[in-house]
Order: sequence, then C-alpha cells, then structure tokens
Amino acid sequence: MRLIENLSIVPAEKALDTYKNWNVFISCGSFEERCTRSSEILLNKNVEIGSSIIFNYKETDPANKKEENIKKMKDNLMKISSYVWVYDTESVSAPREGIRKFLKFLEENHIRLLRQRIIIDITVFTKPYFLLLLKVLHEKFGLSQFDIFYTEPERYKNRNATRNEVILTEGLDRVESIPGFVGSSVNSKEILIVTLGYEGKRALDVFYTVNPELTFAINGFPSYQPGGHEISLEANLRFLQESGASDNLSFAPARNPFETTRAVARIVSVINEQYPDSNITIAPLGTKMQAFGVLLYALQNKAVKVVYPFPSTYKPDYSFKYGPSWIFRVDLEESKWINI
Repeated sequence: MRLIENLSIVPAEKALDTYKNWNVFISCGSFEERCTRSSEILLNKNVEIGSSIIFNYKETDPANKKEENIKKMKDNLMKISSYVWVYDTESVSAPREGIRKFLKFLEENHIRLLRQRIIIDITVFTKPYFLLLLKVLHEKFGLSQFDIFYTEPERYKNRNATRNEVILTEGLDRVESIPGFVGSSVNSKEILIVTLGYEGKRALDVFYTVNPELTFAINGFPSYQPGGHEISLEANLRFLQESGASDNLSFAPARNPFETTRAVARIVSVINEQYPDSNITIAPLGTKMQAFGVLLYALQNKAVKVVYPFPSTYKPDYSFKYGPSWIFRVDLEESKWINI
C-alpha cells in the first residue's frame, strides 16, 4: 500500500517566515470566530496573494456573526491580495451543487487555478465540502502540490454534562456517500471504519445505515487538548459497544492527517488479508485534520466509500475563540508517495 509522505506540519507563524506568496487563497466564512484567524496571520506576516476567495454558505446566522466575520476577512485580505472575492455558495449540506456552481464562478471571473500556488484554509469548511473541493481541484486542475491552513478552536461549547458529549449539530438529514467518494460496492460483506468525534449519536447513525458485518474505529490521540480523546471515547461508548468496534480500536494523533492516513491503510491491509472481497466504507467523524487524512487515503484507493451523516442543522457558535494555527504542505505527485 502506498502512502503520502509527511512533508511538514508547522505552526502557521513559523511557516510564514519562509512561505511568503501564493497565487490563490481559498477560505470559508462562518459564525465561528476562528474563521478570521488565517487572514489575520497572513496579514501580520505580510504575505502576498493574487486572488483570495471566501466561501459564504447559505446557513442560519441569527446574530449576523458570519456577516461580521466575512467583512473582517475581506478587509484583511484586501491589504495583501490583488483581488478578493466572496463566493455565495449553496447550502452547507449541499456540496455537490456548491462546487459545481464554484467551477462556473471561477470561469466567469477568469480565476486561474491550473499550475498555480494555492493555499486552502479548511478551518470551517464542513468535511463533505472540503473533501469534494480538494478532489475536484486535484482531478480537474491537476492540483498536486498545495498548502493547507487550519486553526484549532480554543475549546468547544455546548457540552452536555450528563453524557459528557459535545453537541455540534442537531438532527439527521441523511447518511450518504460524499460526492466523488462513492467507492465500488461490488461485494456482499460491508466493513466500516469510523474516525471518532464528540457526537456518539452520529457514529450510531452511520453504523445503523451501513449495517456492517465488522466495524473498526480510530480515536484521536494525542488529542488537541488534554483529555479530548477520553471525551470522545465516552461520547461514543454506546457506538463502540453495539458495533463491536471496541475490539477493533486504534489511535492516530488528532492533528496529524498523515498518521490518520497510515492508520486507515493499516486497517484496510488487515481487512484485505482477513476479510477479502469486502466493501469498505469510511466515516470521517473525528477532527478536521483526521478527515483530511481520510481524504488522502481515499484519493489513492478509489474502491473505498466515504460516507457522512449530514445533520439537519449545525449549531451556531459551537466553538470558543481560537487555538493554534498550522500550515502543512501536501504533495500528491507520484515521486512523493511511499510504501508502508
């Protein structure tokens, strides 16, 4: 099994002592305060950018926090970018329509992505959105070398003290494959891999929808903050028990996508050896960095399906302030892939 090299995961401020210019910067606005952090750091480091694009989801924003944050982002980026665009996209739960419309937006505004230096801030993109976005950029524009910016929350709000669970969403709209990651369901046996998040009910929703014969789980350890992995395990206790994943539990650092890729690859290797002719489904419910690790694996193994429990509503303002920011470099060119 081939794996992508870990090129570097560096604190953003340190990385920007070396990285000073990009042709295109793509980010996303949100009611979360941390969405503004990348534009602030890039401005403070006097980075030069050609075109900056801010995704603006259609989503509930009763306090107009998203509007205020997008204005801050735009004001910051106008000081270091030649052009700043706000792209009004579709619903936060409709990535296929949003990315299709985004391709038209690029064409109409003559924004070139082919053979450009690109940095993407995935901080507040939903997981299905940025997985599909990066797959399209890679396959349509040949994007193989790019940089990722990510800012952690200082902490999450909406913690249920009774179940020790963090509530980030409400309700379930559907569980389905993320567009572009439908896999190949040609066998009768279903096997599920889940990266664990803070909402155990979402893992249960996926489990009952997929109805696998065998389930594996990956927990984020070390976590962003001390004890985070224990909160995740407690929140997912029912899922781990009912799915049997407690017998097939492994760990990968919450902020290292490359180690998540390796963990998934090791599990798939076991599945292929012990349970051949199985359909493999992955649900990235853990951290955004772990979801990126799932993306890296899914780009090289198109037979796996990636599914997601699309919620009815994302809780507004579910994170508090911001924590550390990171930049990591990705190279998908053939020469940078290694064997494990």
